[in-house]
Formats: sequence, structure tokens, C-alpha cells
Amino acid sequence: KEQGKKQNPVWKKRFGQLEAVGFEWEVHSWPMHLNELREYKEANGHCRVPLQSAKNKTLGNWVNQMRCNYKNDFMKQDPVCRKRFAQLEAVGFEWEVSPNKWQERLNELR
Repeated sequence: KEQGKKQNPVWKKRFGQLEAVGFEWEVHSWPMHLNELREYKEANGHCRVPLQSAKNKTLGNWVNQMRCNYKNDFMKQDPVCRKRFAQLEAVGFEWEVSPNKWQERLNELR
């Protein structure tokens, strides 16, 4: 929704009508990315998708955005976001990856 249109009474009514029939403003990327994450975990044994991965660039960006969203207190209060965070945790999503990277690199040195 564009900010100016939300203020206009005609557009406000139209947005309300669309929402009343179940219109979703978000592109249906959430289920797609969640399934991609499940497939990634099945193939790799973890959900730590590299941000710079050429093969999984879109998924890596999405995973990074989910971590940023999780750090946002406002997002944690939103019921839809809380449900999505729970879905990620059910897959085995790790909100903090730095400690694992440290341990992995330390193990490589041993």
C-alpha cells in the first residue's frame, strides 16, 4: 500500500474491501522460502545459509532478513511475525550464527 493512497477515503475503502475478501498484500514468498529452507537443511544438515552463496543467494538474503526482523522488538510483538518465528524455530533455524561459526573454525584448526 502506498502511504498517500492509504489516506485517501476512496482508496481506504478499496483496501478495506480487498482485505475483507482475504486479499494478501504480501507476495507469497513466505511459504516458498520456508520450503526452500527446509530443503536446504535436509541437504546440508543446518539452516545457516550463507549470505554470499551464489547457489542460494535469494535464500541467503531472506534468512539474513529474518534474523534482522527477529532482532526488531516491534516485529516480536506482531502475531503474524511471532507465528513465522515459531515456524522457523520448528525447522531448526538459528537466530545467532556467530557462535557456531567460531566453533566450526576452531574445530577446523584442531
